[in-house]
Parts: sequence; structure tokens; C-alpha cells
Amino acid sequence: MKLSELAQQLHLQPPVLDAQFTDVAPLEEAKNSDLSFISERKWLDKVLAGEALAAAYLVPQEFSAALQQASLPHLLTATPAWHIATAGVLLGRQTLTVSGIHPSASIDPSARLGQGVSVAAKAVIEAGVVIGADSVIHAGAIIHQGTQIGARCIIGSNSVIGFDGFGYEVVQGRPQKIPHLGSVIIEDDVEIGANTTIDRGRFGATRIGCGSKIDNLVQIAHNVDMGRYCLIVSQVGIAGSCRLEDGVILAGQAGLVPHVTIGRGARVAASTGVAGNVPAGITWSGWYGQAHRDNMTQLAALRGLPAFIKKVNDFIKKWEAKA
Repeated sequence: MKLSELAQQLHLQPPVLDAQFTDVAPLEEAKNSDLSFISERKWLDKVLAGEALAAAYLVPQEFSAALQQASLPHLLTATPAWHIATAGVLLGRQTLTVSGIHPSASIDPSARLGQGVSVAAKAVIEAGVVIGADSVIHAGAIIHQGTQIGARCIIGSNSVIGFDGFGYEVVQGRPQKIPHLGSVIIEDDVEIGANTTIDRGRFGATRIGCGSKIDNLVQIAHNVDMGRYCLIVSQVGIAGSCRLEDGVILAGQAGLVPHVTIGRGARVAASTGVAGNVPAGITWSGWYGQAHRDNMTQLAALRGLPAFIKKVNDFIKKWEAKA
């Protein structure tokens, strides 16, 4: 494919310099027959120094002048990583696809599947489940009874949607299971990664908002209310009855205690423990979560503690010598 042809397919501005390529690749692996992309300054520097060379590049506007001066073919895009994946599809690179209903899938007769729904091998869809049009259920996923899934959703392999939450009451010294009578509601355009679990509500629904994307190996407990367009990274644990407003980002291994609210557009850093509400628009970090700036100040102070202790000890020794 020529770069000019790709520009037309992706509705991008035509290139100043045209080039031909046969495949797509990240810069560290790219050959002179590949299309690659540059999204960080360090990679631009490597390209300009001749340390990484492809046939052509997808780049944001701020890198264009340097590439043009070096006479390197490129296309301008605000989303180079997304567009290079699209270019790979146009070149025939295989994607993970499911088509139709696999014979080994177990689907209860009372389940309602919209037009174009695909269900892969060994998936289980129980009684009363509703799945919207063009959604995809991958191999081994289990959708428990009463779950509602919107249109164009993707449920990853071996995910479990709608199982009971972890709820017990101690009766006469022994934990007794509390029946969970609610459901799970997943709105349109949600993606759920492999081996992720979303528990049904204890009474009402656990809700995942429109357009939210959930990685592999995530645990979402009963009655969580997640807003629209949230991003939840691998190994996050969200305890019961938490509320995530629109656009929240939880990085890997973040953990939330029950009943906390994460404000609109807030970001929680990797491995952060969240024990209280997080204000909208802020970045929260640290083992015991707090504002990121405060956490960084405390970490800097801790790193300087050994040197400070040494100075104190030296001062004490000098004081004692004079005494």
C-alpha cells in the first residue's frame, strides 16, 4: 500500500512525500518496508539519528516539521497508535474475531440475543439474559441469569458476569452467605477483558456505563455504579457499592474500599489504595491514597531521610566532642 492510499482510506491529509510499505510494526522492530508510528519525543530523536528507520510514519502535528526537514514520509494524525492498528487491518493483519454462534456454546432458550450477536466456543448464557445487537461473547465467558448487555459490547474469554458478590453475615459465630438478588447492567459499547469478574447487585444492579473499557483480570463487586467512558486497567479491585463518575481512570492494581466515590475525570495511579472519596479531575496516588502532589512530596522527603539522619548524627557527635 502507498502512504497516499492509506491517507485516503483513513481520511487524513495527503502526504507531502509518498512511500510504499508492506506491513506495520513498532519502531523498535520496524524494517525499511514497514509503516510505523511516533508518539513520543524519544522515538522521534531515534528516527532523526537514524537509529530506527521505517518506510513511513504516522505522527502528531508537533513532529511533522522535523520529519519534513529530514525528508521522511509521514502522515499527520492526532491518534497515531489507533491509526496504525487500522492500517494493519487494511493490510490484512488478522484480528481476534468471533462470527456467529458456536455449536458448543450453551444458550438458555429464554435468553434474548440481538441481531448480529456472536458467541464463541464453550460460552454460557443463562436464563433471562438480554444481549444487544452486534455484541461479541468470547470463548468460555459465563453470563449469569438476568444480566443485561447493551449493543456492540465485547466480553472477553473466561470472564464471569453476574455471579454472586462476596457478602456474608456472621450468625452465631459463623459467616452465612447473603443471597444476591440483583443483576448486572452493561450499557452500549463496553469492552470487558479476559478473566474479569463483575458481581451481581445484592438487591439492585451493578452498572457499567456506556463506552467504558475494562482490562483483563479486574474484579468489580456488587452494586458498583460505573459511569460513562471509564478506563479500568488490569488487576484493579473495586469493592461493593463504589461509585465512579464519568471518565474515571484506574491504573493497574489500584484498590478501592467499599462505598467510595471517584469524581468525574479523576485518575488513580497504579497500586494506589483508595480509602476515601476522590475529588473530580484530580490525580490520586500512594499506598494510602492522597493527592498525587502531596504523595510525591512525602516520597521525596522519605528519600532524603537517610542523608538527614546522617547529618543529625554527625552534629550529635560534634556536640558531644565539645561537651
